[in-house]
Amino acid sequence: MLDWVLDLLFPPKCPACGRYTERRDTWCDSCFAGLVKPHRLPLDAEMYSLFDGGVWALGVYEAGLRDMLRQLKYDGRKGLLPGLHRYMAAGLRQLPLAAGNGRQEGLRCNKSRADGDVSRENVLAVPVPLHPDRLKERGFNQSELLFREPMAALEIPLQSALVRCRATTPQFGLTAAEHSKNLQGAFALADGGEIAGKKVILVDDIMTTGTTLQECALVLKKAGAASIMGLVAASGRK
Repeated sequence: MLDWVLDLLFPPKCPACGRYTERRDTWCDSCFAGLVKPHRLPLDAEMYSLFDGGVWALGVYEAGLRDMLRQLKYDGRKGLLPGLHRYMAAGLRQLPLAAGNGRQEGLRCNKSRADGDVSRENVLAVPVPLHPDRLKERGFNQSELLFREPMAALEIPLQSALVRCRATTPQFGLTAAEHSKNLQGAFALADGGEIAGKKVILVDDIMTTGTTLQECALVLKKAGAASIMGLVAASGRK
């Protein structure tokens, strides 16, 4: 009843173009089709050596997508999740999470002899963690909220295998060198984190310089990850 009243008084509009939509907090079909742009991100030599499966973004961090991700992250607007999950699922369906040939197409998985389906037994999604103080302040890890449900639909478990063991200053406005220094030693393997032999998909909401993903990947590689693929909801890199 409340939703009906809200729709009557404040008809839902597309956050990108402002057109009226049937569902609240999501895009019209036209804008949605333009948002889903899975692409492989350019990496420097050090990141390239860490990420066997490359680093991928489901879309470009701009316009309506940027606004919705920021509203979820900073304003706690969890009502945006259905629309964002729709976006995430559409992008994931276009990615080589289920098959591939190493650096060219992401993580490798083996075909089941019984039914031809792709086995994901050794594939694990790991979100970039927040520091406990930030997690308490925010109440959630946005990377977990964004990826848990879409990954579950692919039968890929999401495990909080990393912890942020040192608080860092905000990354915004720092140079690449300052980014790296700021995050050195900030991450560690969580108690009970089982990474050895796993094909890890390291997930986060956005990627800017890539330093956060790189520092997390170093920990995962040291813990024995068989391969690592980076995956973010959006990135300004093209």
